[in-house]
Amino acid sequence: MYFKIKYCLIYFKILLALIQCLSISGHITNMLDLYEGDVCQVGKENSRNHVCKQPENCASLEQRLRDQDFPHVCSFIKNKPIVCCSPTVTINTTNFEPVLKTPISTSSYSATEMCSQYKDLVYANVQQPSSGGIQPKKTPKCYNVMTLIVGGMKAKPMEFPHMALLGYGNIEDEEKSWGCGGSLISNRWILSAAHCTINPGRTVSWARLGVLNIYSLQSDDPGPADYKVVERVVHPKYNSTYVYNDIALFRLEVEVKFSEHVRPVCLNTVQNLSFDMTTATGWGRTSTNGMISPDLLKVDLSLISNENCKYSYPQSANPRINFGILEDSMICAGDIVDGGDTCTGDSGGPLQIKHPDYICMSSQIGITSFGKYCGNRYSPGVFTRVSKYVPWIEQIVWPKS
Repeated sequence: MYFKIKYCLIYFKILLALIQCLSISGHITNMLDLYEGDVCQVGKENSRNHVCKQPENCASLEQRLRDQDFPHVCSFIKNKPIVCCSPTVTINTTNFEPVLKTPISTSSYSATEMCSQYKDLVYANVQQPSSGGIQPKKTPKCYNVMTLIVGGMKAKPMEFPHMALLGYGNIEDEEKSWGCGGSLISNRWILSAAHCTINPGRTVSWARLGVLNIYSLQSDDPGPADYKVVERVVHPKYNSTYVYNDIALFRLEVEVKFSEHVRPVCLNTVQNLSFDMTTATGWGRTSTNGMISPDLLKVDLSLISNENCKYSYPQSANPRINFGILEDSMICAGDIVDGGDTCTGDSGGPLQIKHPDYICMSSQIGITSFGKYCGNRYSPGVFTRVSKYVPWIEQIVWPKS
């Protein structure tokens, strides 16, 4: 009994010291907004991922504190920090539940290869009569118009079959909220914004696919389906204090059943964009203080030059953009004529174009990240540039081993 009491006293002294150290070092203000078991930093090469853990389950914590290498705080359980724990050779398994981990693969299929495979999902074999009898014919089953959701219009069935609606809370809970968008990029992974991992104060837990209206489950065959999110991989360089590297991958518990209403989007791999118009989609507000749209909306946006975007978002305007707009990892887009824009609730959703080579396919160039005023022609929206992160995505989503 004396040993247990002594151990508890030592533990709480370490815990209090840890909180003080983290407060002094400023890491609490840079909290990652992740939960226990989430990947907080993807391991490099063959090393394991850093995982959010309680202090007593983090074997590397003591030595890191000795070295004054203070870990990031993922979140808090009451006053207790959940820390980003670096891997060690020896793992303390006391009260430790195994977590799902998707390691970085050294060899992976490319986004271009996978897009070539996904294009075939557009077609269905339809039996048609011919001179030689009944013959199967490949027929596209899709909506092949993407018109050139402030100032937007309703999306059509099958127009954006990759759209995902992200949910927070238990699926059985009638009070669950839908707060972000995402895009289906494979049979198990959703691409979204890193800041969509938590919203508001709850972790993303569900993805609804094949739906146009949030409040209606009525749709054509096979109908909307909810999938449980079992793993959240936030980009290792994302820090919620800032707006940079705002990208995350959410793994689904089971494989998605593809149909004409549910299939993946292609990822743009070209850094230099050679077009002017794009399309954003989402269920967000239709004005800064307006209501969430129950319907999936689409809006055409013009690409805004980096120079003009920097004018709208100067480095000195907000500490969250202290490096300004970074052209290699961000895209600015808006409607300078009618004020079309994305808004609150559209976060994580795709910015896309019609695929130049494949019928009924979209190519995602951006992820809705942040902005100032919804529908203001002088403040364009800022999107995470997908092409910058394709190698990181490929290693996680399409490993060869």
